[in-house]
Amino acid sequence: MMSPIFSLALNRFTAKALSAVCIAFFLVGCDGRDKEAPNVQLITPAFDGLDAQYGDFLFVQFTATDNQADGGIWTVELRKGDGVSVRTSQIGLWQGSEIDTLIVPFALNASSWPTETMTLAVIVDDAAGNRGAAFRDFDYTAAADLPNLLVALTEETDGTSSLLAFENESGEVTTASNFPLSHDLAYADGTFALADAEAATVHLVNRETMAVENAWNSAQSTGSLPLIKRVHALGLLAGFTIVHASGIAVINPSGALLFERFSEAPWTPVDVRFTGNTCVLWEKNDATSAHRLRSWDFVTGATGPLINLAVEPTGIGSVPTQSSGSNGSVVLVSETTGLTLVDVGTGTMVDLCGLIGSGTLSTNAYATTGFGGNEVVFIRGSQLCRQDIGPVSTGSNLPFSGEILDMQPQADGSVHLLFDQGATKQFASWNHSDAAPSENEITLPINTKAVWLVND
Repeated sequence: MMSPIFSLALNRFTAKALSAVCIAFFLVGCDGRDKEAPNVQLITPAFDGLDAQYGDFLFVQFTATDNQADGGIWTVELRKGDGVSVRTSQIGLWQGSEIDTLIVPFALNASSWPTETMTLAVIVDDAAGNRGAAFRDFDYTAAADLPNLLVALTEETDGTSSLLAFENESGEVTTASNFPLSHDLAYADGTFALADAEAATVHLVNRETMAVENAWNSAQSTGSLPLIKRVHALGLLAGFTIVHASGIAVINPSGALLFERFSEAPWTPVDVRFTGNTCVLWEKNDATSAHRLRSWDFVTGATGPLINLAVEPTGIGSVPTQSSGSNGSVVLVSETTGLTLVDVGTGTMVDLCGLIGSGTLSTNAYATTGFGGNEVVFIRGSQLCRQDIGPVSTGSNLPFSGEILDMQPQADGSVHLLFDQGATKQFASWNHSDAAPSENEITLPINTKAVWLVND
């Protein structure tokens, strides 16, 4: 079963509940009156031969209908190249005689999967035990077979920005210049998003042409510069999450608005995290130095409880697969309370344990992130700390030189780090399965503001 970290909230059930449902189906089917299999139609992908790759989201859309109204169980499987062995699957219920359209997302983020033609199987069982199915083959490219492109956003002396694209194998660099002055960078589905350093605008640059083709801007965003605080790759689907001076916005790669919420003065946004399909906004009241969390369901728009924080956190992280024994999917890091686990659905907060490492926590709000769904990474003194989410302070400390300017959590569970080494800047990536970050050999110019590793 895939980790739920990147999947939208679906109807999932415990093994015990599913067993009870299956027994009920068996009993209903014993009279032999219903022998008609459910009808399954695969809408997306529409044809065989879809190209997919590591880091993508595969959205499976299908309809299921039956001659009876008692419904049944659906299963969506991603199978190996043999068409039989299951790599990952999801399961849920469907309605029955009414046409039931379902969308099931898969994060293709397993680094061990090889390049091969995989099979998508949609299997639907009705209450009488009749089965319908539909299949698609798709071509999957593994992480190891994707070309890497390291892209740096730089600030030029003439008040513009440039994008420097380094081929990871050769180190050959291609430069695109004269972009509006920007300070943050993200990438999704062939598009770079540049956070303007002054205006409330995100410039959308086509990767192939390296030209600004679209933009998003907010007339409501006011306050101190930069008005665009942060831009993240959305992860749930192709697009970007924008943190600006007056709220948050989610857009697609063309700049179309998908979701928007505003902060209420005197509260201003600090940063945002997604846990599953829940958007969690961290806000600060500059007048009182108070902090709080707000949340919304990205799909339904439902609002979560307002959570006032007793202490100022130095950073937050998404930890949806944590196994501390307490409920919660967001972790706060602070000198006072250590690790605090937050259940954004109920507003409950639990102080788990003290922090590992020694020294003063970094005041950089962008230097903390969740890691692999069940750990948190933060900076304390001159150590990069990786701590387990649990009631006991456990983890590892890694000494580093220079200054860590930024941490960007990625859709595949890894973390990208930007280091300031004085005369140069350096990029490193950290996969959850590795004990330490892997430093890229490419030396970045000192005027680098942000960096992104593109592997598609």
